[in-house]
Amino acid sequence: MVMGKYCIEEEAFSIDVFEYVAPLETIYQDLRHFQTALENQLVAIINEDYAEFLQLSSKLKGVDKAVASVHAPILAVLKRVGEVQEAMSALQNKIQTQLQIANELQQQEKDLQSSIKISEKLLLLEDLLEIGSPIEGDDEESSLDKDGPTDFDEDSDDDFENFEQVKKRLHATSAAEGCARLERAAQIFVQLDLEFLDGMHVATIQKEEKRLAIVEETLLRRLETEFVAEILPDTYYNRDHAISELTLSYLLRAYVLLDKSHIPEEMIGRLLVQPFAEEHLMRGKLDGRARGSCEGLPQIYESILYFITSKFAGTLALSVCQGESNCSVNILGNAIWKPLQEILSTKYGIIFQAADPERFHQSYTISMRFLADIEERFCKSEIMKSRFRSHESVVEFKEKWNIDVYFQLRASQLASSVEKSFGLKREDSASLDSLYGSVSIVADTSTLGFENSKCLWKALQECWSERIFLAPLLPNFCKLSMQLFAYYIGTWKEPLLNAVRVLNSGTKVDFSSVPLCCLSTEEDLLLAGSDFRVLYKKISQDLLAIVRNHVGDFTDDSQAFVNELFQEPLASLAELETSCWSAAVTMVAADCKKVLPATRTVKGQYQMTNKPPPTTPSTYVPSIIRPMQEFLEKWGVHFDASKRQNLLQAIVEDVCTIYLTLSSELLRSAAELEESLKSRKLQRHSGSHSALANDGVSDTEKMRMQLLLDLEEIQRELTVLGLDVNRCNKLQEGLAKLSESTR
Repeated sequence: MVMGKYCIEEEAFSIDVFEYVAPLETIYQDLRHFQTALENQLVAIINEDYAEFLQLSSKLKGVDKAVASVHAPILAVLKRVGEVQEAMSALQNKIQTQLQIANELQQQEKDLQSSIKISEKLLLLEDLLEIGSPIEGDDEESSLDKDGPTDFDEDSDDDFENFEQVKKRLHATSAAEGCARLERAAQIFVQLDLEFLDGMHVATIQKEEKRLAIVEETLLRRLETEFVAEILPDTYYNRDHAISELTLSYLLRAYVLLDKSHIPEEMIGRLLVQPFAEEHLMRGKLDGRARGSCEGLPQIYESILYFITSKFAGTLALSVCQGESNCSVNILGNAIWKPLQEILSTKYGIIFQAADPERFHQSYTISMRFLADIEERFCKSEIMKSRFRSHESVVEFKEKWNIDVYFQLRASQLASSVEKSFGLKREDSASLDSLYGSVSIVADTSTLGFENSKCLWKALQECWSERIFLAPLLPNFCKLSMQLFAYYIGTWKEPLLNAVRVLNSGTKVDFSSVPLCCLSTEEDLLLAGSDFRVLYKKISQDLLAIVRNHVGDFTDDSQAFVNELFQEPLASLAELETSCWSAAVTMVAADCKKVLPATRTVKGQYQMTNKPPPTTPSTYVPSIIRPMQEFLEKWGVHFDASKRQNLLQAIVEDVCTIYLTLSSELLRSAAELEESLKSRKLQRHSGSHSALANDGVSDTEKMRMQLLLDLEEIQRELTVLGLDVNRCNKLQEGLAKLSESTR
C-alpha cells in the first residue's frame, strides 16, 4: 500500500478541530517551560554536590600523612603474624603425627588386649572342655602308692549298704556339673565368636581361628555325647535311669546359645520317638478286632500321651522349651509330633478317608481331642500353644482330613432322608375319618404327626449333634440347616396355601389333585398346623441353644447371630401355621353351622301350640358349641390366651351371623303368619274386642324368648371355653336385638 503525502487523510482533516484540541503555540510554550524547570533542577543538584565535595575535602586534609605513618608498623605486624602461623602449622603437624602414633599404639594395645582376652577365653574353653589337658592318672597312682593299700573286711557289708544310692547321687551330681560346664563353655564360645569377628584384621587373632574351630567341634561333640548319654543311657548299668530335667536344661540352653537347637530335636526324634513309633504305631493295633474299623486309635493316642508324659513331661516344662522360637528348643513340635505325624500319615492313611462317615467323624474328633490334650498338658505358656498350633506338622495333619468329602456325604444323607419323607403318608390317616367323631390322636407340644416333619427335626438335630457336627464345617452346617428348612417350607407352602384358599372360599377341596401325598384330608391341614407350631417351639427353644454353643467360639454375639440366621425361616413357618389355623376356623365354623337349621324347630314348638313361655334353652345348643369344644380339646395346647380369643372370636362371628339371619327369617315369617291370623280373627269377630283382650304372650314373642335363651346359653358356653364374649360384636348385636324384641 502506498502512503500519501501526509499521515492523515487530507479530506478528513479539519483545521478548526485540530487547533481547538492542541494548538502548536501552546505545546511549544509548555515544552519551553518544562525545559527551564529541568535546567534549574540540574543546576541545584550540581551546586549541592559541589558544596559537599568542598566540605569533604576540608575534612580529609592531612589524612594521607597519617596513613603513611601507620603503614610501616602494620607491615611489621603482618610479617610477625605470618611467622607465628608458620610455627603453629609446624607444631600442628607435629601434634597430628604424635596423635596418629598414639592412636596406632592405642589400637595395637586394644588389639593386644583383645588377643590376650581371646587367648584367655580359648584357654578357659580348652580347660572346660579338657582339650590337650594332661592325664592325671600318674599322680593319682602315686598318691595311692603313698597312702598304701587299704584293708577291707570281706565279711562287713555295712560300708556298702547305700552304695547304689550314693553312686546314683554322685553320678547325677557329676553329670549336672559337667553339663553346667558345657553351658558355660557355650556362653564363652558365643562371646568369643563375636570377638573373633571384630578382630579378624589382627594377625595374631587370625592364627587362633584353628583353635576356635577345634573348640567348636569339641564342644558340639561333648554336648552330643552328654545329651545321648542322658536321653539314652546304657540300660545294662543304668536300668532305673530317668532323664534329668536339670541336666537337659543345661544342654538345651547350650544348644540354643550356639543356634543349634535342631541337633537335640533331631536326636530325640531319631533315638527315642522313632523307635517308639516303630514299636507301637502298627496297623494291627489300629484295626483292633476288625480290619478298617480304626477302633484301636484311642489306645494308640493313649500310648503316645503316656510315652510323652513318662519321657518328656519334665523336659517340656522347662522354660527353654516354652519360649519364643528364636530362643528355645521346640521338642514338642519338631522332635516328638513331627515324626509321629509322618508315621500316622503314611501308615494310618485310612483314618483320613471319609468313605465311612461314622468312622471318619470318630477318628477326627478323637484326633482333635488328642491334639488338644497335648496342648493342654505340655504347652504351659500361650507362646508355646501358639507355636504348637501353627507348627507345620500340626497344620499338615489337620489338612489331611477330607472334611469336605465328609460333609458332602452327610449332607446327601440328611437331604435324601427329608426328600423321601415327603413321599410317605401319615400312618394313622385311615383312622381319622371324621374330624371330631373319635379322636384318635391328641396334639401335644412335643409330638410331630407327619413323617417329613419328624425327618426335618431329626436332620436339624443331627446337623448340630456331637455325632455329626465338626467345628471346621460350621459355615457348611449353617447353610445345610437353612437349605433343609427352606426345602421343607417350600414343599409345603404352595399345596397347603392353595388348599386353604379353596377351603376358605367355601369349596370342597379335591385332595386327590393336591401335589403332596401327605396332604390327603382336611384333618391333615390341622395336623400340619400342629407340626408347624411344634417345630417352631423345638427350633426356637432347643435347637437354637445348641447352635449358639457351637458358634460361641467364632463370633462375639452368638445369640444375635443365631437369631438372625433362623429369623426368616421361622417367620415363614409361622405364616404357614397361621394359614392352617385359618382353615381350622372355616372347618369348625362349618360344623357349627350344620346345627343352626335346628333353630327352625322353635317355630314348630310355639306356633299355634299354646305352650307357656320358654324358661330353658333348646337341646340343640350344645351341638353348636361341641365342634369348638372338641377342637380345643384336641388342638388347644397350641393356643395361648390371645390366639384362643382370636380363633374362637372368628368362629363365633361367622356362626352368629348365620344364627341372626336364621332367627330374623324365623321371627319375620312367624310375625307375618300371626298378623294374618289376627286379621282373620278380627274379621270373624268384627266389633268384638273381648275375644282378643286376654290373648297373653304371642307365639312370636315366645319364639324370640326361646332364641334369646339359646343365644345366652351359647354365650355362657363360650365363656366357659375362655372367650371374652364382650369382644364378639355379632354375638352382642344378636343379644341386643333379641332382648329389645322381648321388652
